[in-house]
Amino acid sequence: MGRFMYQHFGDGVPRRIEVEYNKMLRHEQYLEERDAEYLAQSVSYEDVQDVIADPASLPINSIEAKKSSRHNARLAFLPVALEMLRCDYPEGYRLILDYYYSNKKVTLLYLAAKYGLTVNKVYYRMQIARDKLRDYIIMHENSR
Repeated sequence: MGRFMYQHFGDGVPRRIEVEYNKMLRHEQYLEERDAEYLAQSVSYEDVQDVIADPASLPINSIEAKKSSRHNARLAFLPVALEMLRCDYPEGYRLILDYYYSNKKVTLLYLAAKYGLTVNKVYYRMQIARDKLRDYIIMHENSR
C-alpha cells in the first residue's frame, strides 16, 4: 500500500466533509493499487495463444485416436470371432446371438426358459462365450 496524504481544508470546511472526502480519496487510491496489481499479473489473449498448444497436437488426442482405431479393428474382426465361436462352442454362440443380437430386450430368465437351463447356468455359459470371444480377438491382435 502506498502512503496516503490526508487533505486538510481549514476552518471554513466542516470536519465531517473533510473526513468523508479523505475516505473517498483513500478508497480511490486503494482501487488504483489493486488494478495495478491485477494488470501486473494479467496477460493478453495473444500471450496466452502463443503458450497454449493446439488441442489436436496434444498427446491425449493421439491416445484417443489409437483407442478408436483399435475399437474399430475389433469390431471389424467380430464376425470372424463369432464364426470361430460357432464352431468351437455352439451353445454359447446361440446364447450370445439371442442375448446381444435380438431385436427385442431379452433377459437371462427368458434364455433359461428357452433352453431349459437355470439362470446361473445361462450366465455361466455366456461368460465362457464372452471369454472365448475376447480370447479370439486378442489372439488376432497379437498375430498382427
